[in-house]
Amino acid sequence: MSTNLTTLIMKILFLIAALLLFYNNAPSQQFMRITDMSNPIVSDPVPAGNYHGAAWIDFDNDGLLDLFATRIGLYKNLGNGNFTKITTAISPLEAQGTTWADFDNDGLIDCYVVSTSAPKSFLYKNNGNGNFTKINSGVIGDSSFNTGWGCAFGDYDNNGYVDLVIAAATPFGIVNHPSRFYKNNSGNFERISSFEFTNVSAAYTIPSFEDFDLDGDVDLFIGSGPANNIGARDYLYYNTLFPGGTANFSRIDTGILGTDIVDGQNWNWIDIDNDGDLDGFLTNYSAGIRNRLYLNKGNGYYTKATQSEVGTIVTETSPYLSNNWGDFDNDGDLDVFLTTDGGVQNKYFVNNGNGFFTRDDGAGLNGGFVATYGATAGDYDNDGDLDIFTHGTLASKNLYKNTIINSNKWINLKCIGVTTNKSAIGTRVRVKVNLNGSGKWLTRTINSQNGFNSMNMLNVHFGIGNANVIDSMEIYWTSGLKQTFINITPDKFYTVTEGQNPVVNIKSHGELIPQEFELHQNYPNPFNPVTNISFHINFKSQVQLVIYDVTGKLIDIPVNSVLLPGLYSINWEAKNLPTGTYLYSLNTDNYSETKKMLLIK
Repeated sequence: MSTNLTTLIMKILFLIAALLLFYNNAPSQQFMRITDMSNPIVSDPVPAGNYHGAAWIDFDNDGLLDLFATRIGLYKNLGNGNFTKITTAISPLEAQGTTWADFDNDGLIDCYVVSTSAPKSFLYKNNGNGNFTKINSGVIGDSSFNTGWGCAFGDYDNNGYVDLVIAAATPFGIVNHPSRFYKNNSGNFERISSFEFTNVSAAYTIPSFEDFDLDGDVDLFIGSGPANNIGARDYLYYNTLFPGGTANFSRIDTGILGTDIVDGQNWNWIDIDNDGDLDGFLTNYSAGIRNRLYLNKGNGYYTKATQSEVGTIVTETSPYLSNNWGDFDNDGDLDVFLTTDGGVQNKYFVNNGNGFFTRDDGAGLNGGFVATYGATAGDYDNDGDLDIFTHGTLASKNLYKNTIINSNKWINLKCIGVTTNKSAIGTRVRVKVNLNGSGKWLTRTINSQNGFNSMNMLNVHFGIGNANVIDSMEIYWTSGLKQTFINITPDKFYTVTEGQNPVVNIKSHGELIPQEFELHQNYPNPFNPVTNISFHINFKSQVQLVIYDVTGKLIDIPVNSVLLPGLYSINWEAKNLPTGTYLYSLNTDNYSETKKMLLIK
């Protein structure tokens, strides 16, 4: 072999090695900030004020996540990344926090907003037609009486209706009373004043419900938030419903959870190391008090994680507010996005596996040196990964699309309660998958306050890495029912109603029972690349929805299930298909109808 040829081969091998090194160290995902000024989420101004929040919710049950941002309003998701502002719904408010759940179990998600700067705390009932009714009557309608900092829905007594807690931060704004708690009796609220936090005034910040000890009832966590660089104990409470039988809140006074001095803002309980139990994370505001990650060691014993155990996520100094958790790179473990107050950039930490975190400043989420308050995570474009909206000043109000570049798989699950509250708040889901040759159980929970004055989407999202199938899925409903499913196909959206089997790609539209079978025209039409197909079923039937091209070639079968009576819809994506006319057909035992749709690219 000649010297020149040998040199050439060596250069090629070196180039290949360099490319492999670059590829292996390339970021697993990148967030792209949406800057299109025709999108009202981008272009709408932010009124004066601070510490506001946001939520991804599907207020019209069309299978697309809509966005609510306090002080600005409600945005309907039109698909294809487009939004329109719903001016007839919840008008801009002088509000800080928001929480969403179906408080009256009518199949439509409702909204509560809380204000600390004005008497603008109200419950808004979803009417189902793009309009909301502000509730002015009863104790829940007394806005001056219900001022506060943060709020959260959760079913503390497991009666199938979500209750409401308002964290009333004194002496902030016009708040001059302790926190409030409202028990929900079949859609009607009564005030409960027997808890410590409803009788003692304090600088309460963000409340959240979570069954942190997995005993079947939701416990309550409220940050202390003095913002004085001295700190205090947070207001953390066991729920005594189980095993005692009576729902009540008993303050946690022992162990590291009950005694640690913090400047608590936003609590989350997540399984960071996939060991089956929930670990606790708390953002702290004061410069001298670092974030806390409490590692669950079993049997009610927790330790405060150190930098050597989990990385700089617990040692970096910033005025932290929100912590939003999700598997943003779909690799099977939970990552976290942290917001910070003015002058400090937001932080994004990637879970390297088994709960050690590395800060990734190249992910596109820093947001500049401006104040960012609330944040919410959800898959608004239905592409299988989690996107982020941040709320703050005009400069930090940003929509970030996740443009993930790996081939990791995922599952998205919408849970609908029957005996459990309709929004399935408090429900826990576990899936077992084979990750890199090892069987792992991954855990997610559904709650209505998991950011700073904000909430992530209620849909359950799992990234499952390179696993080709979900071996088992367990759903623990707050009614006490446990459902187990096996061999779940990934990269799909599922809806599961309590007590029923999961349905692929189906989004149910409430409890409407149609009088006849009917296939509707897709919308939009023409479309590119996603369109919505809806249909009526008037009795339990084996239903098949089939997509063909004009030559009769089978393209897809997005629905092939036994369905109960109802109105259903799917969002169908024309992946890798050319411009042209396509046919979609609805078939049952005694009904068949076909319609045309036009794809224009």
